[in-house]
Amino acid sequence: MENKSGRKNVAFCIGDLEGGKMLLQGFCKVLGDNLINVHIFNCCTCFYDGAPHNIGQTNIFTLPNYDIIDMLVIAPFYLSSSEEVIQHTIERAVEKNIPVLTIGKQYDYPNCYCIMPDYRRQIEMITNHLIERHGIRKLNFLGGFKNHFTSDERLAGFLDALKSHNIPIEPSRIYYGNLWSVPAIQQVEKMNEDGNLDCGAIVCANDTMASAVMIKLSELGFDMPGEIAVTGMDGTDEANGYITTAKILADKAGEEAANIVANLLLRGKKPAKLGITPPNIIYGISCRCTNMQNALDLLPKQRHDLFEELYDARRFSIRTAAIAQELANCSTFDDASRSISATLSRIWCNNSWICICKDFMESSLVNDSIDDIEDNCPVHIHGYCDTMKCIARYADRKPQSETEFPTSEMLPDFYEMSDKSKVILYTPIHIRDNTLGYLAFNFYPWSSMNYLLNYLTMAMSQLLESVRRQNELYAYAKKIDMLYITDPLTSLYNRRGFFRIYNDYAEGGVKDDCMVISVDLDNLKLINDNFGHNEGDNAILTMANALKSAADENDICARFGGDEYVVFGKGKGEYEMNAYIDKVNEYLSEYNLTSEKPYNVHGSFGGCIVPKGSKLHIDYYINKADSKMYVEKESHKRTRMLHDYSKDKPQTDE
Repeated sequence: MENKSGRKNVAFCIGDLEGGKMLLQGFCKVLGDNLINVHIFNCCTCFYDGAPHNIGQTNIFTLPNYDIIDMLVIAPFYLSSSEEVIQHTIERAVEKNIPVLTIGKQYDYPNCYCIMPDYRRQIEMITNHLIERHGIRKLNFLGGFKNHFTSDERLAGFLDALKSHNIPIEPSRIYYGNLWSVPAIQQVEKMNEDGNLDCGAIVCANDTMASAVMIKLSELGFDMPGEIAVTGMDGTDEANGYITTAKILADKAGEEAANIVANLLLRGKKPAKLGITPPNIIYGISCRCTNMQNALDLLPKQRHDLFEELYDARRFSIRTAAIAQELANCSTFDDASRSISATLSRIWCNNSWICICKDFMESSLVNDSIDDIEDNCPVHIHGYCDTMKCIARYADRKPQSETEFPTSEMLPDFYEMSDKSKVILYTPIHIRDNTLGYLAFNFYPWSSMNYLLNYLTMAMSQLLESVRRQNELYAYAKKIDMLYITDPLTSLYNRRGFFRIYNDYAEGGVKDDCMVISVDLDNLKLINDNFGHNEGDNAILTMANALKSAADENDICARFGGDEYVVFGKGKGEYEMNAYIDKVNEYLSEYNLTSEKPYNVHGSFGGCIVPKGSKLHIDYYINKADSKMYVEKESHKRTRMLHDYSKDKPQTDE
């Protein structure tokens, strides 16, 4: 695989695609202009508690191959709350001597650089604004996760502002809302119980909590916004003009990160180990700095963007529902993949790939047990298998043939597709912690539909697993049926199986002349009595192998029980019947010469022909063949020896 264009390829690992969209927009804009391809690996979550679902999500970060990727960019703030996941992702690149740029948190690795906002300074500036502009001296703080680096930094900024204005620090006014709405509401209730809603402001560590706090304060009877000032952090679109906040990792930070990448990869210019992005405070009505009517009035462009986002979300949800409905009717992976690809091409992307672990696609039953149904699906908890099967792909919205490729290449024709797409997003397809594969497509950071991707991949994962389960249950049903109609020792059909296959063939009358052969294993009782039942089983199995070795696709071989066998041959006359018996005897003769067993394996045979068009029951012809077999068996008595070494003292089956 040769990189003919010479364009560089950068991996960008992120979890919260919606939260980091402005960061990605700035990053991709600059690198697109600098002829660098971007590969975004998205786990669709930024919180990690070791649950099976999150393990399946974060497996996507094991996909980048740093033999073909030139640099790793990782945004811990939008990636995962698990340091183990973050560090493992960085260490894979460091081991290959690939430069790493982290956004939002610094790590002490060689060749690892960082840009991060000054969380501490931003919260300090917001708190200073409340104290100096609004004269508030009694403030509460609502942090994120206790002892988490970003939360600790924001708390430190809040305390810095209090100290600089000689305001006493009251630990009882510090609360933790875990960055979510429900815990934030619970903390407001606790503030009320503690008597701490006598404050003039609540400084929140993010916008989500700030919004929830304002709603809860209104429910408690406060005149909001206004009676208690509330501020946030992060600068989300939803907060714009409504909540006083700070944009921490917005498009400018993305542009700065992209310039570092371009300078390093294209010009060999190394950045400082740590760069700090400047604060960017945005004032809103939540602290009384903006007129409410002005804040709620939307500019024409904002109205248009909102309309487009709602329209795209509606269209996306309809398409996702269509995928679910279409896949629900799919009974094979081929049907499912064609349906998914066709729908993807209609949604938004020109190029797309659905890559599934080959062993998942080809999983099958490995033994006769039905007790291990959960163990038969290949499980990849820490990465992917060596070979991926691209079950569906579109190029320029045109379907391409499916193909297999090494997982290390990430995509079929990696360099060509990277140069063509410029920005490709990879997102996991998984069931709990079982990695099934991934969806990849050319990514447009400015499209709001991309940020609904998680709904699509979850639906796709569930439905692909449903198809697999359906096929697996069908395979087990077939396996159970085979156990019902086959002899467990020899794997020949049993009596039930013989009559089922024969009746299917002979429905409406026998279509050609057919042979019926009755076979009886000689001396089985003497073998059992002299050498044990294990050797008797060996003799039974040897005869079965002889019958199978002489058979072709038109023959039905069955063990009717004990030492009795029946063979039915479709479209075969006297000549073919005699030739078949000769082949069986040749097999047995060769076995007896080489087996080193203290006994010979022989059989007695009798056969007849079922004439074309006969409607007599097959039992008639089996009985007829039996009669001839017993005549031959009588002739074998006192002539066939049990022991190879006692030919002078033959022992016969009396």
